[in-house]
Amino acid sequence: MTAASPTLADLDPLCRLADAAARRLCRALRLPAQEREDIRQDLVCDLLHRLRRFDPARGDLRAFAAVAFRHRAARLAEQLRRERAGRAGVSLDDPLPGGGGLTVGDALLEEDGYGAWCGQSVDRIGALERRLDLEHAAAAAIAPEDLPLCAALAADTPHAVAKQGPLPRAVLYRRLREMRLRLLAAGIAAAA
Repeated sequence: MTAASPTLADLDPLCRLADAAARRLCRALRLPAQEREDIRQDLVCDLLHRLRRFDPARGDLRAFAAVAFRHRAARLAEQLRRERAGRAGVSLDDPLPGGGGLTVGDALLEEDGYGAWCGQSVDRIGALERRLDLEHAAAAAIAPEDLPLCAALAADTPHAVAKQGPLPRAVLYRRLREMRLRLLAAGIAAAA
């Protein structure tokens, strides 16, 4: 096998090695079993990226892959540890400060949603005020002639609006791009 052209037969045992490395990482970090496939794919992709640096004269492909998997798994583990350290762990059994014996779980309502369970603020008035401020800023950034287009897009997809409306598709998408740029210039980033 050459470094530039591994065959499927060459990669099959390496995928089994990647699966074993992913299983070890999931077990060590107490990750759910469904994470194993994502980790395995990450390990294999990293190996394929490194494969151009493999020199068969210096060693075996299996040993090269094992080292690559070990290094990538260590980086993934460190990244996950940093993410976990950055999260504030809140237990529903933790006592509220000055709560007179109440716990976090006693103070939360189910309709507050998942954010409240994770310790995020559930100030509905503040959220409403932020949404209204955002809508006001967006309305100020959008040109008045684009407001009917925004209303049409709120009800349907750009494809359907272009099909129904008087605007050609290219003009519609150009105006959408211009609106996004105006919103971005006003400090309003895309939602997704």
